[in-house]
Amino acid sequence: MKRILQKLIDSDLSSYEIERHTNVASSVIRNLRLGKRKLGNLTLDTAEKLYVYAKEIFPEEGKK
Repeated sequence: MKRILQKLIDSDLSSYEIERHTNVASSVIRNLRLGKRKLGNLTLDTAEKLYVYAKEIFPEEGKK
């Protein structure tokens, strides 16, 4: 799960685009990208929203 979430965070998608599809605040995405927040410290709800979206964007990763 962390691998696909990290791939989403490292992607070229804007924080706004991720927020629009997941309802996760763009500030959370920005803080993850800046290293001010760690993936391991996300709430389960937030991680799940990002994970579901990441599987849509990177379907090959969701199968691993």
